[in-house]
Amino acid sequence: MSNSIRSIQQLSLFFFASDARGMKTAYDELANVFPTSTVDNWSAVEFSFNRLFVGPRALLAPPYASIYLENDSMRLMGETTMQIRQFYELLGLVSPWLNKIPDDHIALELDALWQIETALLNSASPQLQDMREYLLAHLQAWIPKFRIRVQSIDDVHPAILSIVETLYLVISNQLLITAHQNDEI
Repeated sequence: MSNSIRSIQQLSLFFFASDARGMKTAYDELANVFPTSTVDNWSAVEFSFNRLFVGPRALLAPPYASIYLENDSMRLMGETTMQIRQFYELLGLVSPWLNKIPDDHIALELDALWQIETALLNSASPQLQDMREYLLAHLQAWIPKFRIRVQSIDDVHPAILSIVETLYLVISNQLLITAHQNDEI
């Protein structure tokens, strides 16, 4: 498995993490590919993660595409969510959190991308390639806005900033790979 595909998987796992231990595991795996700073206090990372992405208070940087793509920036489970749910269905995927967490959560979208990238290692399917391009375009439409939102918030733990920057770089890199592959055709 390539470093870029492994990075997608670890980013998904980081955003899926329910505690500091899960975040640390994904972060440490990403450190094998991307330079990261050493973290001494994973409880502080978990606190920052929850403050930004989980709650219990209003989320400072909601990890949902619909927040960044729809006109009503506070509405979840809208058109964007339904479109990505249909996309997952085309891939034969179903969210493990169906009707509990919106389908356009960053961890779910990254997991779908990881599934596609992994499948493409074994099959040069034009349909899978089209699905990859669609999902990358979708991610590119909102990840930069998400990144800016996280960067604009005070007191975000440096590990979270590093993860969000890595996310942006990985998606940008995948888009470059796609553009290069399309130029070769």
